[in-house]
Amino acid sequence: MSAIQDEIVQALQRSAERLRLPGLPGALADELNAMAGKVYEPCVVAVVGRVKAGKSTFINALLGAREDLATVGTTETTATINYFRYGNPADPARPVRCHWRGGGYEDMPPDFLHQLQGNDEETLRRADGIAYLEYQLPLDYLRRVTLVDTPGTGAVVSQHQGRTAEYMRLYGQLRERHDRETQQIGETSDAIIYLIGAVARATDRDFLEEFGQATQGRSSASNAIGVMAKIDLSPEVMARREALSGKIAGQLKDSLNCVMPISAGLKRALDWLMADGEAGLQRLMDGLRRVPPPRLEKLLSSDEFYGDHEFDDCPLSTAERRALKGPLDWAVFTTVARLAADPERDRDAVVGELERMAGFAPLHAVLESHFLKRSELLRAYRILSDARRLVRSLRYDRLPVLREREREDSARRDRFLAFIRGAGGDPAVAQELTEWVKKATVPQVSPVAEAIDAAERALGRAYHELEGFNADFEALQTLERHSELFTDQELDTLRGLLGLYGLQTAERLPSTQPTDLDEIGRHQQHWLQVSQSGRPAARRAVAERAVARLGLILDELDDADAAGEA
Repeated sequence: MSAIQDEIVQALQRSAERLRLPGLPGALADELNAMAGKVYEPCVVAVVGRVKAGKSTFINALLGAREDLATVGTTETTATINYFRYGNPADPARPVRCHWRGGGYEDMPPDFLHQLQGNDEETLRRADGIAYLEYQLPLDYLRRVTLVDTPGTGAVVSQHQGRTAEYMRLYGQLRERHDRETQQIGETSDAIIYLIGAVARATDRDFLEEFGQATQGRSSASNAIGVMAKIDLSPEVMARREALSGKIAGQLKDSLNCVMPISAGLKRALDWLMADGEAGLQRLMDGLRRVPPPRLEKLLSSDEFYGDHEFDDCPLSTAERRALKGPLDWAVFTTVARLAADPERDRDAVVGELERMAGFAPLHAVLESHFLKRSELLRAYRILSDARRLVRSLRYDRLPVLREREREDSARRDRFLAFIRGAGGDPAVAQELTEWVKKATVPQVSPVAEAIDAAERALGRAYHELEGFNADFEALQTLERHSELFTDQELDTLRGLLGLYGLQTAERLPSTQPTDLDEIGRHQQHWLQVSQSGRPAARRAVAERAVARLGLILDELDDADAAGEA
C-alpha cells in the first residue's frame, strides 16, 4: 500500500496548497495537511457499545495480556476513553499516560486506575478532568492498529437515587460527555467493532434491537463487524450461537460485515488458568475431580454454597474452593468447572472445548482478514472520505457566500466607476483612481472554484483507486476461501493480478511480456467468459474482478503509449 499511500499524501498536500487562497480560511489547508500527516499512522479500530456491555473485558481478552489492561468492574460513571498503541512506556513503573482535558499529560502508576473507581463526587470530578488514557504495549497486534475502548452509550440512573444534587449534576455531565465522545469516536475511527452484552431475552428480536441501538444506522459493512460478547450468560444462546449470529448477520448485512459470537469471560478465564503454563488449569481439574459429582453439582448451583459453607462429603475447604475459583466471574467459573471436572476429558480436551466456546480463534481470523490485512486501506479510505467531505463543503457552503460577496463588490465597483466618470477633474487622476478601484475589487470566485474543482478531481482519483484496491482485496479473500474452484496456474495468475505480490502494474502481470496488450486482452476475454458462465458464484465473482482489473491495466498502458507517441 505504500505507493497509494504516497499518492494520497501528495493529493492532500497539493489540494492544501491549491486552497490557500484569499476568501478561504487558512485553517482548511492546515487541516488537509494534518490529514496527510496521519495517512501512515496505524488504523484506528474503536470498540463501541452500550454501557456495561463488556467492552473492557473484550479488549483484555482480545489482546491476551496476563493482567487486565482496560479496567473492568468499574462503575459506568468512572469509565474513560482508553487508547492502546504499539510501543513501550517511557517509565515502566508509570505505564498509564493520562491526557487531561485542560491540556498536557502525566504518566501515572497502575494504582492511579483505582482512584477512578467509586460513585463519590471526588471520583467523578477526577474522571471528568480526564480526556483519555493511553497505554503503550509491545504487542504485535498493535503494530497495525490502535484499539480504542470507549465509555459506551446509555446510562443507568436508578442506582444513584438519593445522591446529592451536586453528584447528580456531575454524573449527568460526565455521562452526556461519554455519550457524545463515544459517538464521535465511532464516526471518526477507521473501523468499528460493535459489541453487545447481555440482552433481556435470548431472542433473535432482542439481539437485533440491541445491535440496532449500537449502530444507530450509521455503520457500513465495509468497516464494521458485530460481536455478541457474553454468550456464556445463556445456555440457550451458547447452544445456538452459530445459527443465531448467522441469522442476525444476514439481516444486518448492509451495516455489519459479520456477527461473531464469543465469550470474553471464558477467554479471560483461560488466560488466567494458563498464565503459569498449564499448572493453574491442572490444579483446578485435580481439585474438582476429588469432589463427588453430586456434591459438586450442588456447589455449582450457588456461589454462596460454593464459597461459604463446609460439607462433610466435600474434601475441599471453603478456602481451597475460593482459591480454585480465583477472580473468575461466577457464571464463567461454573462453565469452566463443569468441563474441568469431567473425568472423560484430559487437559488438552478441556482447553480445546473452552477455546471453542470462547470463540476467539474465529474472531481473530475475521479481524485479521477484515481489519488487519486491510488496515492501511481502511485508514486511507477514511481520511480521503473526510478530505472529500471537507472540500465538498467549500462548494456548497463557502462558494455561495463568495458569489454573493462578488455580486456586491461588482455592484459597488460599477457605482464607483460611474461616479469617477461623472466627476470630471484631472483625467490622469481619474484614470489612476479607476485602475485602483478595479484592482481593489478583483473577482475571487473563479480562482476558488477552479481550486475546488482541482482538489476534488485529485482526491476523487485517489479515492476511486482505493475502491479498486478494496475490490481487489475482497476478490483475493474470495479466491483464498474457494481455492478449490481454481487450477494452480489460475491461482498464481489471479493472486498476482489482484495485488498479492504488489500493486504496480508490472507486479500484477506475469514476468513474460508484461505489457503485451494483445495477450492482456486475451486474458480479459477468458475471464469475461468465466464470469458469464454458470459456474459457482465465487468463481464468477473473482472472474468479474479480474476483468475489471485487466481493463484498468489496458487503459493505463494505452494512456502510456499515447503519451509516448505525443
